[in-house]
Amino acid sequence: MEFCFYPNHSYGCKQVKHCPHLGGASLGTLVDAAGEHDQYIQMLHGQLDFERELSSKLFDENQQLKQQLQQLKIELRAERQNKFATHRQQAEAGQSLDASTPTTTKKRRGAAVGHPPWYRKTPTTYDELVEVAAPNKCPHCGQQVRSYRDQQPYDHLQEDLIDNTYRVVLYRHAKARCRSCRRWVNQPAEGEILGARIGPRLRAIASFLHDDIGISLRKVMRTTEELLGLSFVPATLLNFEKMLAGKAQGVADDIAAKLSSSDGAVHADETYWTLDGQRSYYWVHADDKFVHFQFDMSRSGQVSRDILGEHFAGTLVTDCYSGYHAHQAGAKQKCLAHLARTARDWQKLVPRKSPAYRFFERVRRWVSRGCQLHRDRDSLSRKQVAKEDAWLRRELHLLQTYTINKQADQEKARTLQQRIRNHHDQWTVFLDDPRVPPTNNLAERALRSLVILRKVIFGHRDASSAMRMATIMSVQETAKRHGRRAIDIFYRLYTRPPNQVLRYLYAGRGSP
Repeated sequence: MEFCFYPNHSYGCKQVKHCPHLGGASLGTLVDAAGEHDQYIQMLHGQLDFERELSSKLFDENQQLKQQLQQLKIELRAERQNKFATHRQQAEAGQSLDASTPTTTKKRRGAAVGHPPWYRKTPTTYDELVEVAAPNKCPHCGQQVRSYRDQQPYDHLQEDLIDNTYRVVLYRHAKARCRSCRRWVNQPAEGEILGARIGPRLRAIASFLHDDIGISLRKVMRTTEELLGLSFVPATLLNFEKMLAGKAQGVADDIAAKLSSSDGAVHADETYWTLDGQRSYYWVHADDKFVHFQFDMSRSGQVSRDILGEHFAGTLVTDCYSGYHAHQAGAKQKCLAHLARTARDWQKLVPRKSPAYRFFERVRRWVSRGCQLHRDRDSLSRKQVAKEDAWLRRELHLLQTYTINKQADQEKARTLQQRIRNHHDQWTVFLDDPRVPPTNNLAERALRSLVILRKVIFGHRDASSAMRMATIMSVQETAKRHGRRAIDIFYRLYTRPPNQVLRYLYAGRGSP
């Protein structure tokens, strides 16, 4: 290779292929190396430009994701606030209507005015005749009654299930009149509802299908029509429910009174409901023998205090909802299951080897041992119980003083620890009183039927229907705890006085 440093030179260098200044290397090798270095620099600049472009795209995408995350946080916070907001807060958050916007009234439900009504067909034959004597005393004023045997008796046809068979019964009432108030009076026979075309057994079955099994009114109507050939309309079933709730109100009030006077553990919880599109709530208060449901538009803790009273002497078992803080109970036990469930869910959000992860693990282990002690207390010796009791109290103190780093990913652990500290004296009440369970599982199981029913009927249109259902469910769930069938209780509510129903309800399994 011939290489010239100066184009106008008069001679060429003889050592261009083995320059002594380059350590004997060729000058062409140096030039080739310089060219390769220049290409390498250009390649590096190209890669740098590509990485800059990629970094710019990732930065823009990261900014978009941050904005989306911020928006989702705002929407989630708004949804949580709206879920438990009062109607006034919801109205303030919503857009106010313009004064010029015309307001429309709801269309009246049902057939048009002048539309011929629908009536059930009256049976023309009957399967059984029952002679009913006149009452001895007037049911209105309690005075003497005079019978008129020479006058035409009053016939009452009633359709019902007797011995699981559809039958039409003719109840023939003797004519009688009160000597004092001058009213024509009669008394119901066994299994008869005066003035009703449908008997108490069919009514009890319809109420059982709707309020206990959770079948909608229209499906109850279809069931009776398909199986028994009886045609109803939903309004008829609503009338059954109105009559049943009216007779069950005294029993429900007695159940609430027994819960408020209890000195043991009473569980309380609430779940949301929908009333004509508005947020409402069902409250439940229960122990091993009594269950009381209360419907209310408010989620304020005042609802619970009105049910149990301002001076409730028993132990109130609840979750950590702040509505129960002002409750003046003899003692309060917070649900350990809620604590373990929160620790389990939040444990998935923190690094595995972080202090927060270990904290959540210790919380779950502490709850597990506490529940195990409550289950095995009767089978353990006094020394074993005392040892486990001491460990649970010591571990709770360590959980309250556990050191958690002040990092963003440890925020959940600090929140849970603060919750434990806020209720520091309400986690171990079950250790002092064996009658108190460490969880609120009893109340949650009582609410389960309501949660399932909410998915079927999607709430109520008016508050009176929701209150009636609360009354009926209080009686039926209490009946189950006393070994009674809901259908039998409903049947007796239709046909017996409230005091007889109470005696039958509280007598328990095996009594007549």
